[in-house]
Amino acid sequence: MPIFLAASVFLIAGCQTAMSNQATASVSTRDPETYPLRFKQHNFEAHCYNTLDCHVLYNGANTTRTAVSRATPAPVGADYKQNWGGAPFIGIRNFPGPVEIQWKAKSGADLTAEVDLSEIFKNELVLHSTPLDEIPEKAFKGPAGEPLIIVEVNDRTVSVYMQMLIPTKSEQIPGNPNSHFRDDIVLAWSKTY
Repeated sequence: MPIFLAASVFLIAGCQTAMSNQATASVSTRDPETYPLRFKQHNFEAHCYNTLDCHVLYNGANTTRTAVSRATPAPVGADYKQNWGGAPFIGIRNFPGPVEIQWKAKSGADLTAEVDLSEIFKNELVLHSTPLDEIPEKAFKGPAGEPLIIVEVNDRTVSVYMQMLIPTKSEQIPGNPNSHFRDDIVLAWSKTY
């Protein structure tokens, strides 16, 4: 529990935060090597919206090549994040270095940012909104797997999200036996420049 509280204090100190329901169920009844859920590797993707030019560099790659030297449109619809999840960069050991971002906002302002994922996720906790008592008892053993970390550049705001497929005991879509999971996109950090 002290680790979760330390992570919460750090996240609360950030610009905006996401809270996980990992502490809602008694962790003591679960395997202490597994809960709270942690990760040692991650997948990564980045998206640019409302920019005139956008470079998101991470782990030696420009992850937004299609946004370089061209305008990117506004996101379409309130649920546009549901189209994320392509994870073009997979199996990255935590954490090879900061995310370096250079972009031109809609106003034409040239902006730069360096986002330290090792600080945002310093306890390597998986952010999710699935109650622990809804996760099947033996769904995970040891590290939980590889969550997707998503960086979004939207005009002057940079946000970091996490998405992780979490098995559930019950159907998430009533009547659909293939819906025993959640993969919520959880905000971890955000800053407007």
